[in-house]
Amino acid sequence: MKRIILGALTLLLALNANATLINIYESNSNLSSIAQSQSVIDSAISADTSIISDNIFFSDWGHHGASAFPGGHNNTFVLTASGMIDTSLYSGLQFFHDDGIEVNLGGDSLYTYDSNTGLRNSGWKTFADTGMTSFDLLFWENGGAASILVYGQLRDGHTTEVANFSAVSVPEPSTIAILSIGLLGLAARKTKKSF
Repeated sequence: MKRIILGALTLLLALNANATLINIYESNSNLSSIAQSQSVIDSAISADTSIISDNIFFSDWGHHGASAFPGGHNNTFVLTASGMIDTSLYSGLQFFHDDGIEVNLGGDSLYTYDSNTGLRNSGWKTFADTGMTSFDLLFWENGGAASILVYGQLRDGHTTEVANFSAVSVPEPSTIAILSIGLLGLAARKTKKSF
């Protein structure tokens, strides 16, 4: 019985393992700050485009071989990305961006550039090994030619790669309810056999 329950819970977690959630919000006005970008998000009913991705690596100009932004966004918009990063694998992140950006790791600020800019290299932003850690990024583009490219430096210090992010999503209530009913049924069946 314990094996069945543990197997079901493991399966539920595996089914809900996803990569980073990326949301894109179009803006009808110029953007030049994090505050204005946050206003676009706050006033939106929902994101214009939402995708799940293993990385944050987009460019309208094909910088570094990156693909175009999802949903054809290429002018003035805000992109957010939320997920997890394995800090036991990565020792640092590097961001190529235009325009502004704000990045938090484990709730703490990792990198911020609160202004419009041409393609900019953040340099390596290093951090301690704290295992799986939450990652949140806000990026805005004002006026086109957008790029947001995130590289990771592996802890061996010699290898860099397009950073890979992953997250475990919270199961939908209906999924939890169905699993709970199934587990209760199994428990009741086991109890009946005991008598």
